Amino acid sequence: MKNLKYHFIGIGGVSMSALARILKSQGNYVSGSDIHNSSLLEKLAMSGVVVYFSHAAKNVEGMDIVVYNSAISQDNVELARAKELGIKILSRAQLLKQISEEYNHIIAVSGAHGKTTTTAMITETFILAGLYPTAHLGGILKSQNTNLILGKEKFFITEACEYKDNFLSLSPSVGVILNVEPEHLDYFKTFENVCKSFEKFAKNSKVIVANDKLDISLDNPIKFGDCGYRAKNIIPLKRGRFKFDCYFENRKLFSVKMNVIGKYNIYNALACIAVCKYYNIDNKIIKRAIEKFQGVKRRFECKSKRPFIVHDYAHHPSEIKSVIAATKSFINGKLIVAFQPHTYSRTKLLMHEFLEALELCDEIYVIKTYSAREKPIKGGTAKDLFNNLIKKKKNVEYFANLDCCYNYILENLKKRDTLLILGAGDIDELADRF
Repeated sequence: MKNLKYHFIGIGGVSMSALARILKSQGNYVSGSDIHNSSLLEKLAMSGVVVYFSHAAKNVEGMDIVVYNSAISQDNVELARAKELGIKILSRAQLLKQISEEYNHIIAVSGAHGKTTTTAMITETFILAGLYPTAHLGGILKSQNTNLILGKEKFFITEACEYKDNFLSLSPSVGVILNVEPEHLDYFKTFENVCKSFEKFAKNSKVIVANDKLDISLDNPIKFGDCGYRAKNIIPLKRGRFKFDCYFENRKLFSVKMNVIGKYNIYNALACIAVCKYYNIDNKIIKRAIEKFQGVKRRFECKSKRPFIVHDYAHHPSEIKSVIAATKSFINGKLIVAFQPHTYSRTKLLMHEFLEALELCDEIYVIKTYSAREKPIKGGTAKDLFNNLIKKKKNVEYFANLDCCYNYILENLKKRDTLLILGAGDIDELADRF
């Protein structure tokens, strides 16, 4: 895979940009195009990657391999030209598979929620242990301000996304399953199909580390949660953080004071501990790494202290509930959520669950849907969500764009209020204004 010419369609994505930088570090020529500007594109350009800010057929001419991700339509001009020229074409998942196979150990973290945080936590522990991992992250690691850690060729740590069965291309040495929930039903159609896909991922893994509450078929997993690696004597600390004693079965390993907010992060930490203990990392190193862990950008990221404004990637009802619960545990005053739905299919299929989750706050600002790869679906738009919330007599406002929401917040947010800015689309642009 060296001394080749690669072109990425949609190179600005967090995963695509990391894979491009890995190939560039190996001595390949790398170019890519994206219609959305981002700080990741600046990093790519600084590393020597040629970046185009529009899609054009000529961009792929002379390339050996063209890479695309799930957001790229089959009629994309660059993809069409690559087919016409007979250039080898790889999906993001196929490229990830090829890159991962260059390493002795592949650690792949899957699940509906918590993948990025857990992957980052494992990565930082391996770094502290002197194991020099290469890590492909789905977010920006705060401590190093990057989505890619370039290490040696023994350990490759990556997120394993289930969308369109992408994670089934991997053959992990250790596969982690954090949780399984109804998600990406535009592709899977039923929750039963989601479960079957995770079972296949488990079978592809030599060793599986899994939440003990999973209701799927697994062969001899290393468990975490209420058995196996578990947390006892959980004590709330200041501002939404927790302390707990980590046990393996009935034996105490160590105590941990979490540095990141939210009780749900205890389970991410337990998954990290299970993986690290499998590789015989010392307890003192694991404890120190978790206590130092600063988290990942867009995961309970504080933007302002007064008023208290937090941005989080939460875009699934379970994630929204968890973030609201974590916030309510230590704040006083009114809790407001600004939420941008991500895809029409998810909003329609999980409408009831979204309503239940958003009912937990005092006031809601609904922003026009971030459509990603989809066209509008009747019953699945942000306006439909807004109308259903009004029927429940919630204090709710609707905004056609980020600017309108920003101006409304400036006029109405009080210093004693708390604002959660939630979503996986471009709502981070709203959060960054604070």
